[in-house]
Amino acid sequence: MSDTRFKDGREHRFTISKPTEVDPVLISCPKCSSKAVVIPFGEDKVRASCTKCGYSIDKSSNGRAFDWGGENPTDGYFGFNLWLRIDCIGNSLWAFNIRHLEFLESYVSATLRERTKDDEKGWSNASLGSRLPKWIQASKNRDALLKAISELKSKA
Repeated sequence: MSDTRFKDGREHRFTISKPTEVDPVLISCPKCSSKAVVIPFGEDKVRASCTKCGYSIDKSSNGRAFDWGGENPTDGYFGFNLWLRIDCIGNSLWAFNIRHLEFLESYVSATLRERTKDDEKGWSNASLGSRLPKWIQASKNRDALLKAISELKSKA
């Protein structure tokens, strides 16, 4: 088996959760429980919308609040449940968007994981890779995690 390498590009844990037009945050619609999205709207707003039932709500994009340690994390703007969430080996595996899910897949599948030192800040703990819980980092959980990630990818 060849070694698969993951090199931490210092993706910041707050930037991965910020929606873009190309990669919105995927949420569960609060009205019909279908897949909905949070996207940027105008200069300083975000919009949560569902194409199935037509639900839509706008909010200022200033100030986000996160509860990443809980069993049911939510998006940072509206507090809606994330669409990409699954139970995995007694824990909640979740992702904000496709980019986050791909990051997790790359990290979990790697047998060699490298971190890089920031030229200005040194070994800071702000990168997404440095903040992953131990159960995601553990190689013994690799197969179960990759199976769960595959299920989430098919749901996305």
